[in-house]
Amino acid sequence: MKAQIFTFFILISPLLGSSQKNVESTNEFVIKGLVETPKTITFADLQNKQTVEIGDFKITNHVGEFRKEYKNMKGVPLLSLLNDIKITTESPKLLSEYYLILKASDGYSVVLSWNELFNTDLGNSFFIVTEADGKSQTDSSERILMIANKDFKTGRRHIKGLQSIEIKKI
Repeated sequence: MKAQIFTFFILISPLLGSSQKNVESTNEFVIKGLVETPKTITFADLQNKQTVEIGDFKITNHVGEFRKEYKNMKGVPLLSLLNDIKITTESPKLLSEYYLILKASDGYSVVLSWNELFNTDLGNSFFIVTEADGKSQTDSSERILMIANKDFKTGRRHIKGLQSIEIKKI
């Protein structure tokens, strides 16, 4: 009997560890790490930035299955928020060794390389959403939401409740 119980817990433990946690709404996020001055960006700051039309956006899981759709999205390009941030480095050549960790309030994290974000067109596909489905994100439980609209499996870098962006070096 003990062996059956042990086997049962071994079989379900991956399911327990991978379940979605409740995402706490965030009203601000901080850009920190290897920067001259950390910067906190509030939702009010985002509303004062110039937004762009993103359009409709479908969220898919890791195998491409449909999960959710947002309509008529607007957002602030992530690059426009990062352009004012001064990364501390001895030489611009070393920026290729830098990466950013975008972390949600539930601990979910996404890693981007400096080159991926600042040195390719892919960097232009990251947005902090300010409006979706005809409503301001202030009315959403996801509040500060980040998407990457050029991804094939869009759920991988769909961050609800963005809490921080930390810049590090390998």
